[in-house]
Amino acid sequence: MSDHKEQWGRLLAPYRMTRQGKKPADLDVVRNPFVQDYDRIIFSSSFRRLAKKTQVHPLVRNDHIHNRLTHSLEVSSVGRSLGLQVGQTLADRGHLPDGFSPEHLGQIIQAACLAHDIGNPPFGHAGEEAIRDWFKDTGHTEHYFKELRPAERADFEAFDGNAQGFRVVNTLENNKDAGGFRLTFPVLASLVKYPRSAHEALGQASGKFNFYTAEQGIFTEIFTTLGLMRDNRTRRHPLSYLLEAADDICYRIIDMEDARELRIIGYQDIKNVMEPLLGDKDMDTARLGAMDSDRRRSGMLRTRAMACIIPSVVQTFMECYEDMMAGTLEGDLLKHAQPDVAKFMSAAKEVFNSKIMNNPQKTALEIGTYTLYKRLLDIFIPACFNFSKKNSMSYQEKRALTLMGSNAPSEGECLYTAYLRVLDFVSGMTDDYATFISQQFSGTAAQ
Repeated sequence: MSDHKEQWGRLLAPYRMTRQGKKPADLDVVRNPFVQDYDRIIFSSSFRRLAKKTQVHPLVRNDHIHNRLTHSLEVSSVGRSLGLQVGQTLADRGHLPDGFSPEHLGQIIQAACLAHDIGNPPFGHAGEEAIRDWFKDTGHTEHYFKELRPAERADFEAFDGNAQGFRVVNTLENNKDAGGFRLTFPVLASLVKYPRSAHEALGQASGKFNFYTAEQGIFTEIFTTLGLMRDNRTRRHPLSYLLEAADDICYRIIDMEDARELRIIGYQDIKNVMEPLLGDKDMDTARLGAMDSDRRRSGMLRTRAMACIIPSVVQTFMECYEDMMAGTLEGDLLKHAQPDVAKFMSAAKEVFNSKIMNNPQKTALEIGTYTLYKRLLDIFIPACFNFSKKNSMSYQEKRALTLMGSNAPSEGECLYTAYLRVLDFVSGMTDDYATFISQQFSGTAAQ
């Protein structure tokens, strides 16, 4: 027990970067540092822009459909519940360090969940794919990227919203290029699902990563301080498994609700998926039948599904506890879920892949995303290349740098940093603004 208490004392140490370097924040205040982290995120412009970024269905007119902001708020709520329940179990075992309560774990996960999608580009995963493919184009790599080191090139060719999010919170927001939000280390570590760089992720099954070469220093500082880097091995913070589970739970349920709202699937599809999880008592056919709309029925099923899944995930966390603490757990937490939850997640995934992802309107917009990103990157990357190389620049390229505003590269910055500034600008756009700028670049004004 004492070993785990000591380990959690290090995992939860509320250090944050300041102007004077790494310092512990004061935990013994009413508005503790984890609550402060939450506030820093929720009042930021990067978080606010998530209201105009695609969750699953781009550019929809239905106000009931989730965007990245509403999704993040819901994930944050589920994550807080998971953190509180796990925290209480750890407190009962005597594993929480002195001065920490279950509420602190709930607050850490709540803040991390709030920021988990903050680096996602316009049009979600389709946007990620479009960016990657532009940077993988051999014509582009041979001209613009031959001077970059392999690790730097990998950041662009494997572009991922998780790594961009890590950059947003640590570099771009609030204290630009000087620590970003300056969040506490436990919140930052909980945000990291894939504790490796793009270059380190090459050849791995998922290919996922969580930080760019530019943020290697702050990543190492965080994970070393919390005891997550030892013997040349980096492991995940145990609370990051709860963030990942909260995200998975929300989007599997919410994706179906949104698809029903858009009439891609029907209420019966949702009912069929949830029936084995809920059973006859929770399904309460009479009460559901008395409701006045399928929207309300779907909402009731969601509420009851959450009530079943959350305690089950807490149980799974404790069953996997020793492996997580040792850094030897394979895969995500839901891979080890109880049979009823695992069956539900699998069935929801099947509905998503077979019906929701193949919706013709969604598919057409995703294909159009490639043209949009090509227009943007075809202008901004050459402009930054010529600026950094001190080549002559066309009027168009000069105006492109003006359009980038504070994201434009500065004199003396290397080519790698200049290209990151393009990613910062383009990925930070909302769906509407990216569409508008792309239309302007094509010579057609938005109607």
